[in-house]
Amino acid sequence: MTVFLGNSGVVKLRRSETSRTLTRTVKGSDVDVSKKRFSFANDDDLPGFPHGVLLTGDRLQIESTEGANLDFISASGWEGGSQQSDGAWFINIDELGGICLYDTFSNALDGGSTGKVSLANPAAAREIQVKSIQAEYNILGLVRSFELNNDREVVDVTALSDEFRKNESSLISGNGSIECKFQYDPDVAGAGVSGDVDVPSYLHELILRQKLGAEFEAELFIVQTGANTAALTDQLYFEFKAIVTSAAIGLGTGQLTISNFNFVTTGEISMKFGKGALGFILKEDTDRLLLEQPGSGKLELEYD
Repeated sequence: MTVFLGNSGVVKLRRSETSRTLTRTVKGSDVDVSKKRFSFANDDDLPGFPHGVLLTGDRLQIESTEGANLDFISASGWEGGSQQSDGAWFINIDELGGICLYDTFSNALDGGSTGKVSLANPAAAREIQVKSIQAEYNILGLVRSFELNNDREVVDVTALSDEFRKNESSLISGNGSIECKFQYDPDVAGAGVSGDVDVPSYLHELILRQKLGAEFEAELFIVQTGANTAALTDQLYFEFKAIVTSAAIGLGTGQLTISNFNFVTTGEISMKFGKGALGFILKEDTDRLLLEQPGSGKLELEYD
């Protein structure tokens, strides 16, 4: 008999894409080229973003409303090496609301000099639109436990002439909770975990975000280990979109600081199971294709 232990579980989060856009102006005085940092104009017509609207680690799409090139971002910030009218970068927000652009999620969380995008002095003030766009799934660090509840409503369709009560199945909803050891340092939260790791403090920030909402996407893994051979991995997980409804933090003398988050799902809840070969694409024949690419390279699979 196979026995499953909770040690093989893991939580993966993806920062949800939003249809909401925010329009602001970037002036020459808002750009600090030496520190590779910029902010948004703070005037009566277009005030700067309130603290907490944008969060460190968000993947931000920046687009010029006039179709002009984003000349306050150096040409080296684009993959093609030339300035364009739009682009997407990961961001790091400092205590004063200043924004630094980064090439990867992990570099944005670290907030160091590695991967920081260079800026340039703009020729004129630029009106831009920004919105948070979908990034990749990242492991949530230091999770102690999680819970997912699936509920199905029933409708009473009993008629007066019936001898027994009749019910029909109706809508499905979900809710749950995640418990983490609190940590704001990605290096500590990701110790011993391969890949990019999101810190538990992100969910505390997410529930306070008003303009762009507290939505996220999650994969709750029950099993994610190789049970047969080293080349195969067993995966059993729930996938859904949700909104954080409450975030609590518990602090006690001589005890671990614990964060508890409650959420409700906003749509379909999928239970997925599969066994896949690590590092290979399975084709319809018996051959396998080895992926030869750098660790930062990605292959996106388009399927439902």
